[in-house]
Amino acid sequence: MKNTFSQAMAWLHTWAGLVIGWLLFVIFVGGTIACFDKELTHWMQPALHGHERSADRVSLDAAMAQLQKVSKEHPHAYYITLPGERSKSLEGGVYYDAGDPDLLSLDPTTGAKIPETAGGDFFFTLHFNLHSPTWGMYIVGVAGMFMLIAILTGIVIHKRIFKDFFTFRPSSGGQRAWLDGHNLTGVLGLPFHLMIAYTGVAIFVANYMPAGLYTAFNGDVEKFFVEASDSYERPETHKPLKTIHSLDALVADARARLGQPVTWASVHHPDDTSATISFGGDHSQDVAWNFRQVFYDANDGRFLHISGPMAAGYKTYTFIGGMHMAQWGGSALRWLYFVMGIAGCVMIASGMQVWVNKRAKKIAEAGSLSGYGLVQALNLGVVGGLPLASAAMVIANRLIAADAAARANAEITVFCAVWIAATLYAAIPAVHKRGWGRFFALNAAAFALIPLVNLATAPNSHLLAALGRGDWSLAAVDLTAFALALGFAVLARRSFAKARQPAPERKPRRGRAGAATDTPADDTPAGGAPALADR
Repeated sequence: MKNTFSQAMAWLHTWAGLVIGWLLFVIFVGGTIACFDKELTHWMQPALHGHERSADRVSLDAAMAQLQKVSKEHPHAYYITLPGERSKSLEGGVYYDAGDPDLLSLDPTTGAKIPETAGGDFFFTLHFNLHSPTWGMYIVGVAGMFMLIAILTGIVIHKRIFKDFFTFRPSSGGQRAWLDGHNLTGVLGLPFHLMIAYTGVAIFVANYMPAGLYTAFNGDVEKFFVEASDSYERPETHKPLKTIHSLDALVADARARLGQPVTWASVHHPDDTSATISFGGDHSQDVAWNFRQVFYDANDGRFLHISGPMAAGYKTYTFIGGMHMAQWGGSALRWLYFVMGIAGCVMIASGMQVWVNKRAKKIAEAGSLSGYGLVQALNLGVVGGLPLASAAMVIANRLIAADAAARANAEITVFCAVWIAATLYAAIPAVHKRGWGRFFALNAAAFALIPLVNLATAPNSHLLAALGRGDWSLAAVDLTAFALALGFAVLARRSFAKARQPAPERKPRRGRAGAATDTPADDTPAGGAPALADR
């Protein structure tokens, strides 16, 4: 252990950040994009663009008929999400007690199935469980706890926290620029990053520590949620249900009882006479998740139950979840979360690069095939390759045939293939030594291609068409892609310019024993404070 408390905290900060840094970067990128997951999904559904649709013409019964067609044996529940301000399609899903659900997207007016897409939901799922429902959730939880450790120890050791907020010297390049970027984005987003790390872990507290829940409810998890949120559940009779009562006939009554528009509907145990139909309202009205529901008998449509006030503890839990998910506050809040998410991505990426740059001499001595070389390659492959793969997936959405089988899986395959190829390219020693400029340039080109490919392939979806109709949520995807392309282009230009400059002269400085040592002139930040990774 280090000699002083400050040194111990610096050691913990460095290694907590490095060991889990690449995973945290993936989680942050996924979460940042997921701030606009519904808007991205809509962009990736060009079949819905350019046509007027009325919400009054949506048929839940027609959607239910479609779900029954794709359903396998013994479904646990049918779910239908109605189109709204952010999502324009009618989304349906058949969920089972085990295995993956069957999902489909429908035209809200005609009820016709539209071409499938991985959409923004791919990034949302990547964010919270890495597309591995059980193990991924636990891995993300561990990463969240490591992030909390890194943030708290960073606060302890950061003696110039307010001064560094105003210190950024990108023209200096090298170690100093990376360190300034790490400090600036870390301080800028400090309250947000603390909140997002804590709430992200707290959301799954019942999954991470289930002992109390299992003890209090004798292992009946369903009973816990029924009591905590005042939900409603009936034991199965194991008698077949012949026909599900019309959902459309119940919507008006459900809207009146809830006192707000209905945004989703579900049928639990749809093959059993114990089946219930439930309707729920909007999550965007309050910070806390809205779990208020009204329940009907699926046999005859008889009213059964309406949720009352939640228990104080569960209300607190839903507030914490709402703070993390940002479904409230409108587009302005989501843009704030998006910008803070980008700041978090920069903070993580620059922090890992600070670690590499501070050990440049050791890396040169150990060689590219050492552990240091592996860190170099992973930094470039993960940080440079993940945005590239994300852009490639969005471009693939426009290039893959609309009637292609397993179209959503094909988009995900493109994402994985590009990311793997980028990582293998980054592993080449000649690349990962000076590869940042190349990857910045590749990302700039990829993000610039998104609106251009959209223009060439989707006459009702491209930027000019969207602006002509006043469809700003659709246009925002292309505009954001242009902005990211510009940002990466600036970074590429700076990286190439820095690479052409001669190496900095090494100035002798006195070591602790009085001997002169050779150190790059920009090794220490202004003010004489030791660099973060040195402490």
